[in-house]
Amino acid sequence: MAHHAWAHAVYRTGQIVGAFTAAGIALLTITDVTLRYLFNKPIFGAAEITDSMLGVLVGAGLIVAAALRIHIRIDLLEAPLRRRFPSGYPRWKWLSEWLGTLAFAALLVRHAWHTVSVRELTAVLEFPIGWVYAAVALLVVGALGILLSDYRPPPAASEDRS
Repeated sequence: MAHHAWAHAVYRTGQIVGAFTAAGIALLTITDVTLRYLFNKPIFGAAEITDSMLGVLVGAGLIVAAALRIHIRIDLLEAPLRRRFPSGYPRWKWLSEWLGTLAFAALLVRHAWHTVSVRELTAVLEFPIGWVYAAVALLVVGALGILLSDYRPPPAASEDRS
């Protein structure tokens, strides 16, 4: 397990970043709706902030999904492919997960590089959105590392260990 220490740190980072981001989105949305309803004073730029936070949440969630191997599968295709290619299917599945995550990471890195270099700002709050894309890209690269390491998190205390 020592060789997976870095992967465990990435996994825990995904969990913590995801939890705090989800809580932040919920808190900001509840506060914005309450202020809008009670005082007709919404939080300026709340939608823009929650959109950015949602991107970070997706990146963090991808790390957790990669570690737990809970990716989306198409049941309609999985059973026939398993029957037709019993020995090759696990390798094909791993390769498609890895290549899909690599492509996603590459697109995000390219887009982050572009938006940071041209100093693109958001429409309402005018903050540099490229750094949000860079953070999401870094999280997706972490998910790629998790896939490559074949890391699996230890079972939770409440799970059956038999």
